Amino acid sequence: MAIMAVLFFALRFDYTLLIGGVYGIIIAVLNFFALGKTAQTALKKNAKSAQTYMNAMYCIRYLGLFALLTIGALAPFINLIAEVIPLFFPKIAITIRALRKKEE
Repeated sequence: MAIMAVLFFALRFDYTLLIGGVYGIIIAVLNFFALGKTAQTALKKNAKSAQTYMNAMYCIRYLGLFALLTIGALAPFINLIAEVIPLFFPKIAITIRALRKKEE
C-alpha cells in the first residue's frame, strides 16, 4: 500500500491510480488463492498426474491473468502501472521472508 500511496501522490491524485491499485490487488489475491487451491488438489494426486495438473493449471492461471490485465488495460478508468504493481507484492514478501528465515 505504501507504493500505491507514493504513486497516488506523485502522479497528481489521479483516481485511476486508486482504481488500478484496487483492481490489481484483487487480481493478485485471486491468483494467489488459485495457486493455493491448485497445490492442495495436486497433493491428493500421484506424482505424475500432480505434475501434469500443476502445469495445466499454471497455464490456465496465467491465461486468466493475461485476460484480466488486458481488460484493465483497455478500461480508461484503470491505470495500467497501478494495476500491475500489486502482482509483484507476494513474490517480494515471500523472498524477504525466506531471506530473514535464512539469516536465523
